[in-house]
Amino acid sequence: MAKVFSFTAKAAVPIAACFLAVLLVVVARAQDKAQLTGHWDFIKDQSDDAEQKVHDAQANSQRAANNGSRSPGGGGGYPGGSGIGGMERAGMGMGNPGGGVSSQEWDRLAENPKFLRVDQRSDQIVVIDDADRAQTFYPDGKKHDDKDASGRKISTKASWKGGAFIAETKLPHSEILTETFRASEDGKQLYVITRFEASSLNVSVSIRRVYDLGKAPAQ
Repeated sequence: MAKVFSFTAKAAVPIAACFLAVLLVVVARAQDKAQLTGHWDFIKDQSDDAEQKVHDAQANSQRAANNGSRSPGGGGGYPGGSGIGGMERAGMGMGNPGGGVSSQEWDRLAENPKFLRVDQRSDQIVVIDDADRAQTFYPDGKKHDDKDASGRKISTKASWKGGAFIAETKLPHSEILTETFRASEDGKQLYVITRFEASSLNVSVSIRRVYDLGKAPAQ
């Protein structure tokens, strides 16, 4: 009987070790997924000046497009217009009937939502801004097709990486919009970094916004 017990005990050691290893992996993965759920209020003093960054990106692209249009053989921009891909000023943004970054995309990039409401679940994360616009992300690393406000096709893939939730969206004209959501260590602040890239127009801009955890307004 003693030998049987000894053999059983020895066999139980590696089994317990394997179970512990699996448990540690599960715990580590759970810790990677920070808690983003809450009502988050925008903190202007700690955030980038989104409007200025968008203006600078537009100006840089304008210069690049003008330099290209003066090069031998033409080049630079899209047919049927001048400046950034034939774009014309339209309020804060630049409209482009022939393609490229729309005025709505520029304006949306320059906006600073006064607050965000985030609902984090195991299978999806929903982000709603102060204009009641909702974005639904699926953290499975797979591409999900959708349509923008104008009915044009877009595709988004999202996943957790190093404690941050990252969503990458491919826009209608191959622009890439990457949104990174990361909570502070104490869980009282939310950092949202938006990166917009349009290689065809020589545009790249990154904007950091900071939000404090607040109380949802009474309904």
